[in-house]
Amino acid sequence: MWEAGETVTAQGVAVYRKRPGILYFTNRRMAWVPDGGLAPTVSVKHDEIRVQLVSAGTATKVTLRIAEFKPEVAHTFQFTSSNAMQEREVIKGLVSVIIHDRLLRASGGGASSANGTPGPSGGSPGASSVMSDVSTPGTPKTPLQARMGGPGPAGFARRGLNGAAGGVDVEMQTRRALLAQNRELSLLHTELVVGKHISENEFWETRKSLLRNKAAIDQQQKGQSSAWLDLKPQTGESNDVKYVMTPQVIHSVCQQYPSIKRAYDQFVPDKLSEGEFWKRYFQSRFFHRSRSGRGANEPDDEIFDKALEEDEEETKSAPKRIKLDHINRLVDLSTTEEDHLESYLTPDGTMNAGKTKESKEAMPLIRRFNRYAQRVLNSTIGPKRPSTGPESLDMDGVERAIVMEDLQEQKESSKIVLNIQDTRRYFESQGGDMKSSKIPDGVNPADILKDFYRDYTSHEVVLNKPFTIPENTFDTLMRNVKSNRAKLLPPKDGSQLLPAHLYQEALSCHAAGNEILRHFWASTSMDKVAKHVRMIESLKKIRDENVKSLMIQASSLGTDCLDAMKMMLKPMLNGIQKALKHADSRPKPLVRKLV
Repeated sequence: MWEAGETVTAQGVAVYRKRPGILYFTNRRMAWVPDGGLAPTVSVKHDEIRVQLVSAGTATKVTLRIAEFKPEVAHTFQFTSSNAMQEREVIKGLVSVIIHDRLLRASGGGASSANGTPGPSGGSPGASSVMSDVSTPGTPKTPLQARMGGPGPAGFARRGLNGAAGGVDVEMQTRRALLAQNRELSLLHTELVVGKHISENEFWETRKSLLRNKAAIDQQQKGQSSAWLDLKPQTGESNDVKYVMTPQVIHSVCQQYPSIKRAYDQFVPDKLSEGEFWKRYFQSRFFHRSRSGRGANEPDDEIFDKALEEDEEETKSAPKRIKLDHINRLVDLSTTEEDHLESYLTPDGTMNAGKTKESKEAMPLIRRFNRYAQRVLNSTIGPKRPSTGPESLDMDGVERAIVMEDLQEQKESSKIVLNIQDTRRYFESQGGDMKSSKIPDGVNPADILKDFYRDYTSHEVVLNKPFTIPENTFDTLMRNVKSNRAKLLPPKDGSQLLPAHLYQEALSCHAAGNEILRHFWASTSMDKVAKHVRMIESLKKIRDENVKSLMIQASSLGTDCLDAMKMMLKPMLNGIQKALKHADSRPKPLVRKLV
C-alpha cells in the first residue's frame, strides 16, 4: 500500500462518500483507505493540493475538504471518531505547512497568497498516530515478509541532513513537521521569513540541532505491540456482524500465525482476492477454534484447515535447543554435568515443563505465546547474529561473565577530616573583632555592674504569673507581615496586566527582535556586509513599527499596562540600541563608483 520510503505522519478515522475508512497523511501524499481495503481509494500528492476548507468549530460535523489544481476535483472527508476535532486539526496543520511552503517558493520567500491557508497552525503532535515503515500485504509482486519490516530502500529516502541523496526534500519535510508541531516556532517563522526579515535558510541555520533531533526521531522504527490480537465483531444498523480489517490488524494476524501468512502469499491475489480470502478466514475452523467451542461446527475449508494443522503441529513440537557455543566453557555448568551424577540432591520435577498433566496441557499455549514474543522481538531488533565461536578462556572473559556490578561492595569515597587543634582561637575568629568590646578608658567596671543591677531590679516582671497582651498587638503584627510580604513579592508582569492577545503579540515581537539580534551579531564579519545591512534595517523596523504599535495599544489600556509593556520589551530595546550604536561606530564599506 505504501511506496518505498513513504512514512505515515498522521491519520484519522474519516468517512468519504458515505463509506467509512481511514485518512492518512504521509510524507508524499494524502491517502484514504476504506475499511477492509489495502489500497488507497483517494490519493492526492502534496503538490496537487490547491486549498483546504474546514467546517466551523460549532458545526455538528467535523469535515475537511481538499481541492486539487485539477478543475472541479475536490474531496470531502468527515471525521467520525471520538477525537475527530483533534485528528482534523493535526492533518489541517500539516496541509497548511505544505501550502505555505509552496507559496513561499512561488514568490521567492514573499508573503502568502489568498488561495491557500494563511499559515501553519500549531497542531498538537499528541493527536497524530505515528507509524513505522512496516507495511502490510497489498501488492502481489512483493513478498509479504519484505513488506513486514524487512530491510529495503526506505532508509535511503530518510537521509538528508548530511547531504545524502534526496536530502533537500527530506529536510523540507522535517521543517514542515517542526512548524506543525511547535506553534511558537511557527509564529516566529511567519514573523521573520514571511515578513522578509531573514531568508528561509537563515532561519533554519541556527536550528540545525532541532532538525537533527527530528530526523533522528523519524528514523527510529516503532516496534510492534506484543499484545495478543483479539478481533471483536462490530454490529451494523441491520444487526449484521462484520469485522474491520485495517492494515495494522492484517499485519498482526500474519505475525501471530505464520501459517496464515504462508497461505496468503500462496493464494492472494492469483487464486483469491483480498476480500474473499479474509471472508473465508472468518468463516473457517481456524478462526473459531478458541471462541466458545464453535470450531467443530464450522464448514470445511481446504486452505485454512491445512493452516490449522500446521499451526497445531508447530505448537506441539518442542523448540530447538539453544546452542551455547558462544558461552565461555569455564562458566558453562553443562560441561561438568557428568561429574555430578552421584549427589544427595535430586532434581525438582515440578520445574520441568510438560512433566505433569496440568503443565502438559498448557504447553501448546505457552509455546504459542513464547514463539509469538520471539517473532515480535526479531521484527524489532532483528534475529540474533550467529556466534563466531566460543569466547577466549582468559580470566578477563570469565570475570565479565560472572561478575555483577550491582552485587559488588560500594567503596566509600575518601574524605579529609578537618582537625582543629585550638578551638578557642577558631571560635574567636568567627566571632569578629574582640577588641571592640573592651571597656573604654575612664569607665569604672563597678559602675557598669551597679547600673545593670538597678535596671534589673526596677523592672517589674513576674515570670511565674501569666501576663496579658494588648489587643492591638496582633493587628499591628499582621499589618507588618503583610507589608513586608508585599515588598518581597515581585511586581505583576505583563501576563497579569495585559490582555491575552496583546501579551502574545509582545512575546512574538520580543522573540523576533532577539532572533534578528542573533543574526546581526553573527554577520559582523566583512564577508557578510550585505546581510549586516539587512539586519540593521530589520532592527530599525522592529523598533520603529512593531514596538511603537505595541506601546500605542498598551497606553490605551492604562498606565499600568504601558509600564508592563515597557518592562517586557526593555531588554530587547536595550539590545537593539547597543546593536545600532555598534553599527554607527563601525566604518562604512567603501563603494567604488563606475565611470
